[in-house]
Amino acid sequence: MRTKSVLGLAALGFMLLSCQSNSYKINGFALQLEEGDTILIAHDSDRLQPFAMTIVNGGKFFWEGDINDVEPCWVYLKRRPECNAFYFPDNGTIAIELNLPPTPSRVSGTLLNNKWQHLNDSIQRIGKNIISLMEQKDSDTLAHMTKHKRVDSLHYLMSALIINTGKRNKGNPLGNFILENYKEPEFK
Repeated sequence: MRTKSVLGLAALGFMLLSCQSNSYKINGFALQLEEGDTILIAHDSDRLQPFAMTIVNGGKFFWEGDINDVEPCWVYLKRRPECNAFYFPDNGTIAIELNLPPTPSRVSGTLLNNKWQHLNDSIQRIGKNIISLMEQKDSDTLAHMTKHKRVDSLHYLMSALIINTGKRNKGNPLGNFILENYKEPEFK
């Protein structure tokens, strides 16, 4: 009986492994978009040549594809390409919330896309702080210098977040993308 159980478990494990595919799904949410809007999907390297399209139906859109390479992709509204989201093809289901600007779009659902969104959220918070500081009126030269030191400090923090995320994810598509594309500014 024990040998049969072990063999049965081994066969089940083999079947599960052989059924795993190199694919992903997009569950898209497009509540701000119009019924029937066309959504395009393109590789980052050739955004003008979409490889897929889908249609908004009931405030949602869906797409399923194979992971042929690790190149990140864009999902965007055909009639307004500035309404977009950047995602990493990753095994599993990717949730994409596509919003009209100025509301940022969001990605989640897989480990790589959750990490990417976390980095984006952090950068957006820092960016809002920088904008808020820059909008403040300076009462004197000392206040002006203090404000600019705080802004420089926030820029440094932003850069460090990007670089550290790249290093922590070295060897996966997120880390490779950051390390290949982000040029660290020269701070004084």
